[in-house]
Amino acid sequence: MPRVFISSHFLEPGLRGEEFDLEPETAKKLTRVLRLTSGEIFVAFDGIGGQWECVLTSVNETGKGARAAILNEVAEERAKKLHISVAQAVPKGEKMEFVLQKGTELGVMEFWPLLANRSVPTFEDELRVDARAERWRKIVQSACAQCGRADVPIVHAPCEFATAVDYGTNNSRCFMLDERGGSETLRQALTRESLLSSEDRVLDDDESPRRAMILVGPEGGWTEREREWADRYGVESVGLGRSILRTETAALVATAILSWEAGELG
Repeated sequence: MPRVFISSHFLEPGLRGEEFDLEPETAKKLTRVLRLTSGEIFVAFDGIGGQWECVLTSVNETGKGARAAILNEVAEERAKKLHISVAQAVPKGEKMEFVLQKGTELGVMEFWPLLANRSVPTFEDELRVDARAERWRKIVQSACAQCGRADVPIVHAPCEFATAVDYGTNNSRCFMLDERGGSETLRQALTRESLLSSEDRVLDDDESPRRAMILVGPEGGWTEREREWADRYGVESVGLGRSILRTETAALVATAILSWEAGELG
């Protein structure tokens, strides 16, 4: 069944039992891309956990507008036991979009685009930063629609390394992926100290999940200054095995390991 993100502002009349107007972009996707017609069913989700079965009630002749009504609420998803954040040094080209898409599928809750010392992409003005962040948010919304998530991950504006470290070490375990030899692997770090105790694995849905952040460096790797800063704040430096992975691959492998540890995969 087709799934689309609809902001709570547009859904509000529907929650009161009234028909509601779809956003033009959503109407276009349902009627002109997915070819739905009046009377057909789709699922709407609001990005914060709510989702509803809806029916398309009318379509504008131009296909640029449509109205819908809510039929029933879809059962809430099981609450996650682990809140995963990925602080990804912004890579070249479309690699960041790949990390956002696949990270969303794997259950990442927050993305922190990093401007690391060796990051190649730069943002010369505030308008470019805002435009890029808005595009990234649309990408995670689309990924949620595809993979069945009702909660949309938060995508922060590009930030400095210190900002992410400060957040990641606040009541959270923070792992820096480092290609240098000598560090323990992420798996070894989790064996040494588990992310979730046996009590955490049976937490009630209204209790706060445990938190973990992954710091992923740029194509050129971390600088010594960044490593020293991370060490000063208690970040755990870990590897992912013998192979040196691309930055976008490393982010997803580490996310999958944490998701497995939390019982979200497999």
